[in-house]
Amino acid sequence: MDEPETRRLPPEAAAAAYAAAPRELAVGDDIDDWAIVRRLAGGGFGSVYEVRHRASGQRAALKLLHAHLVTSAEMRARFEREIQVIRRLSHPNLAQWIASGADADGRPYLCMELLDGEELGRVIQHHGHLSPPLAVAILETLCDALATAHAAGIVHRDIKAANVFVCRAAPGATLGRIVLLDFGIAKLSDAFATELTATAQALGTPSCMAPEQIHGRRADARTDVYALGALLFQMLTGQPALHDPSPTMTQYLHLHARRPRASAVRSVPARLDDVIIRAMAIEPAERYVDARELFAAARAALRESGVVQTVLATESTAVLVTARDRGGGAALDDAVLSDLEAVLPDAERALVAAGYTLALDLGASALFVAPLGAAAATAAATAMWAGLQRTSRSARVQISVCVHLGPLVVSGHELQPSPLLRPATWRVPDDIEGLWVTGAIDPTAPTGRRIA
Repeated sequence: MDEPETRRLPPEAAAAAYAAAPRELAVGDDIDDWAIVRRLAGGGFGSVYEVRHRASGQRAALKLLHAHLVTSAEMRARFEREIQVIRRLSHPNLAQWIASGADADGRPYLCMELLDGEELGRVIQHHGHLSPPLAVAILETLCDALATAHAAGIVHRDIKAANVFVCRAAPGATLGRIVLLDFGIAKLSDAFATELTATAQALGTPSCMAPEQIHGRRADARTDVYALGALLFQMLTGQPALHDPSPTMTQYLHLHARRPRASAVRSVPARLDDVIIRAMAIEPAERYVDARELFAAARAALRESGVVQTVLATESTAVLVTARDRGGGAALDDAVLSDLEAVLPDAERALVAAGYTLALDLGASALFVAPLGAAAATAAATAMWAGLQRTSRSARVQISVCVHLGPLVVSGHELQPSPLLRPATWRVPDDIEGLWVTGAIDPTAPTGRRIA
């Protein structure tokens, strides 16, 4: 969906219009083609609503800038920055962009996939603290997502428990999908990016801000490494690494205080203390170079301490793509063989762009997995299928695509045997053709059904 141009009212007219505008939208109100279903959350920056697309029925989360902030050039820049970042990034642990634009009065909005679960901060509050293997497993997903962002020249700059979302786990799953949210103050380090303010200003949350942020200096990947170290401390202990009721004093602690040891608060391997202290070093040059190096160090600390890495079962989806020859035993000529061999690479390019990873290469078939829900998986497979249909190929090429839902079992970076990786257990008819979803995706069709 193309992004509509945001209307910009003259300052005097905008100020008058928005002074009288309601802060919240009511159920049934429309923004472009989206109808408000309910309000999900809100803060000083904007409100988030569950919305439904009038034509397709698709559900999404719509973030709308508060009316009284629309005349602020800085607030609009932050909002537009978040839209720009989310549109540029594709990763299973980042929220997926659906649409963006402006309402009838010019207020910018952003539609993202609708997530079901709760913030990591609430999970920590509920449990008091997380076990070291579970905390490191969550750290891994965040590090992997940030590695993608950093490779694209994007620094998040506000990593904290409130900006990490834990999706509801499927039955039998240990942990739901982890999603990093809120790129509203992210920094783009490319030539097209502009700074959010004309003068140096500290942007971020005091409890997790790196010293260079507090000074208003340049942020890079090591700035996010600092916040990840602080978040790891909080996951392990249930409390912030450095905190004071006064935001000014909190910033002073981040600038000067001795880094805390999680093992002094909870039963945590001392090697993880070393990881956190290095990640939270005052000088960026003394920290881990990037998020992947941080995670590797945390995983090594668990292993060297004799702690067993958590085996996670997360709600995931698999897409099986198969290309067969329907020639009935007739000899394959070069043209038909070339068409057959092109199907799986074309499918892989489309699915990897949607956040999938190749899990199994079975010759004539390929299995892709991602920690995405049924709706997102079906949308990705449908888009991939449509792309395959636009390619001209021999009528002898028979293509089948099947989407399945279930727990994906992972130990560290290794996929473990599970029904999700065994298509023979999916209960779909043999030798299917077209685009199918299994009964796990659509419970009304126990043996699956064709959708295209």
